[in-house]
Amino acid sequence: MDRDSFLTSVHNAAAEREQEEDKMKRKIAALLIMTLLCVPVLAGCGKKDSGEKLYVYNWTEYIPQNVYDAFEEETGIKVIESTFSSNEEMLAKLTAGGSDQYDLVMASNYVVEAMVEQDLIQPIHKENLENLGNISPAALGLEFDPDNTYTIPFMSTITVIAVNKEKCRELGVEIHTFDDLLNPALENNIVAVDDVREIVGIALKAQGQDSNSRDQAVIEASLPWLLQLQPNIKAYDSDSPKTLLAANDVAVGIVYNTDAGMAIKENPDIDVVFTEEPCQISMDNFVMTANAQNVENAEKFIDFIHRPEIYKLILDEFPSVCHNDAALAIMDEEYLNNPGSNVETSEIERATLIGEVGDAVTWYDEVFTKMKTN
Repeated sequence: MDRDSFLTSVHNAAAEREQEEDKMKRKIAALLIMTLLCVPVLAGCGKKDSGEKLYVYNWTEYIPQNVYDAFEEETGIKVIESTFSSNEEMLAKLTAGGSDQYDLVMASNYVVEAMVEQDLIQPIHKENLENLGNISPAALGLEFDPDNTYTIPFMSTITVIAVNKEKCRELGVEIHTFDDLLNPALENNIVAVDDVREIVGIALKAQGQDSNSRDQAVIEASLPWLLQLQPNIKAYDSDSPKTLLAANDVAVGIVYNTDAGMAIKENPDIDVVFTEEPCQISMDNFVMTANAQNVENAEKFIDFIHRPEIYKLILDEFPSVCHNDAALAIMDEEYLNNPGSNVETSEIERATLIGEVGDAVTWYDEVFTKMKTN
């Protein structure tokens, strides 16, 4: 399946399923989840302790602790999670020897090819995954891993513009295009993800260029725009940008939709606006390191995650773009009606899938560094 098919399909299927949902199904799901969460409490000292471990390297705020606890309670396998804030940070750690330290890593689509080329990851035995059928067909067989040899889809994130409606009114600011982010009235009033491909990609789109460009001159020409944006950035934060938004500390956020969704849940003044330019989207995937010491445990964990009631637990806390059809069918109205978490189908369709840019990533890094150190 190609990129356009993915972007068109991922939420079309969701829209059809939403119409078939009923309250009884959600009540059943809620009971299942409550039962799951109560087991550790009731079991008390009976908690399993097999001595087995699983080392996971993951984005910050992507899988809640109660999911790790439930997995350990059921299997006796203790999950030790380390976190990163960007794909670049993750790759640097793995190439410096981290492939020996972790079993399972969360990798965005545009770094998978590089990880394969550098022998950082190994094939996953899909035949051991009973819940593979819960994954949306639209999320499988994509260009970066056509046979899903190395990757099992988790969720997607789309980078959105979140606004504090009241603060923007006070400042006299409206956001219709990326150029509106340069408004001097927004000085020190934007929180932005600390992600080179997201921020430089926005600059390229604002100038009418391809956000996956490999042209050095085109990439470097984005710097003046980025330098205009810099005074408006209060903080670069990929770990928890929703904190500043929800606390009314900034007027605008250039953030992952997950964070926008969480901020909306906490603060009714927060909303999402879609500019004339399309957003950027990336898919996060489970990959197994080449030197994983706990392969069987990693497979068990991936399969556990894709149980619908477990996947729903994750979306309830960290509401990203869902790629588990069975879980989407039991999601409640809070998720389905949140414009940050359940992004409009039309915006998914026109979004740009962040692509692999090869050695050109060096030029992206250079202009982003110059922006931040100016």
